[in-house]
Amino acid sequence: MRSASGFKQRLQIILFYLLLTAAAAMLSWLSQRHVLIWDWSDNARNSLSDTSKTLLDRLDSTLKITCFAPHNSQLRLQISEFINRYQRHSSNIDLEFIDPAQHPALIRELGIRVTGELRLEYAGRSENLSTIDEQSISNAIQRLLQQGERWILVVEGHGERRLDRQANHDLGLFGSELMQKGYRIQPVDLGLQKGIADNTSLLILAGPQTGYLPRETELIVQYVERGGNLLWLLEPDAMPETLQPLAGLFRLKLFPGTIVDASGAGLGLDDPALALVAGYPDHPVTRQMESLTLYPHAAALASEASAGWQITPLLQTQAQSWNEIGPISGEIKRDPESGEKPGPLDIGLAFSRQLQQREQRVAIIGDGDFLSNTYLGNGGNLNLGLSLIRWLTRDDSLIDIPARSAGDTQLNLTPVTGILIALTFLVLLPLLFAVTGLVIWWHRRKL
Repeated sequence: MRSASGFKQRLQIILFYLLLTAAAAMLSWLSQRHVLIWDWSDNARNSLSDTSKTLLDRLDSTLKITCFAPHNSQLRLQISEFINRYQRHSSNIDLEFIDPAQHPALIRELGIRVTGELRLEYAGRSENLSTIDEQSISNAIQRLLQQGERWILVVEGHGERRLDRQANHDLGLFGSELMQKGYRIQPVDLGLQKGIADNTSLLILAGPQTGYLPRETELIVQYVERGGNLLWLLEPDAMPETLQPLAGLFRLKLFPGTIVDASGAGLGLDDPALALVAGYPDHPVTRQMESLTLYPHAAALASEASAGWQITPLLQTQAQSWNEIGPISGEIKRDPESGEKPGPLDIGLAFSRQLQQREQRVAIIGDGDFLSNTYLGNGGNLNLGLSLIRWLTRDDSLIDIPARSAGDTQLNLTPVTGILIALTFLVLLPLLFAVTGLVIWWHRRKL
């Protein structure tokens, strides 16, 4: 009987361990396929918003995210944890890390500028991000998901800067960036056209150096009058007389001379004709701008547009600037008697109005060099250019995701309270533990 009872007991123990092992294996298998996560942080600040989750549901192919960060860096861990919030909701997101030091040619080719920068690629379109938060990443995903062709027509034939060429003064690098964002760029000779197509998202006049034919000007004016969006890049003392009818629509005035900016010397800039813009208005184009932007050989603008136009001074120079009418050489200073006006001066104006139940948008900038191949990589010039194009093409319906911070992330103590806490934990408690240990040791010794 004892032998049978012992065998039965051993069998029960073996079965218990087998069932325990099977249960552990089953739990491990389930945890690999079904992930349950609870975010108990204040305001659920470690989870995605419902807006971002809805956006991720629209992904029907792989979104590739490449992070350029050094090996074995804490930055990689932080970015991986942040992107994991998106990966938990969508299986269509791949994250890859590349060490910038091992791929310098790729860094230059992709335009990566800071450590930790992300490159998002989806359906043949791409975008670089240096700001890593939910709002920035979700807005980038939304732009990559943008459907439909957005045609940008660029007028040529009058000495304009070209978006498909690589000369220093041309805008080839900027044109490449726009094409990567999904824009379709089409050079157009208005002298050979009967009109500007209705599906044109944006018309660009990139610094014409010679006059337009009357018929060409008429086509541009008609395009604007029927609600077309326009980007007009001007140069100092280079307003063709035949474009005056277009300037008249906005009551545009081009100040004589070239803007010089004495504030650049404090930043080590030797060229006085390099105007700086450091502050920006609360406008969709500049709302996210934080970096300094540079404008070589810019012209000052003014406007008193009516006919329903709302004007926003988009770009203003520093107070130490003026429009220099004379030669920019040697020692120069402002001459009020010659009509040189002190800064700040407007070099960028944004116009908008409601027309035919939609908003028409126009931007006039007194400089084209800031987007040129030579200066595009300076400061925030590229970001400003992209933001400008998005606004003009009505591609700026960004997601507004308010920052969710914890209610109490700081503990503010008075000096007396801090000293008492320090004495308690650094002196009194260790002393109490030591005395208690001695008392216990003494009692055990007596026993």
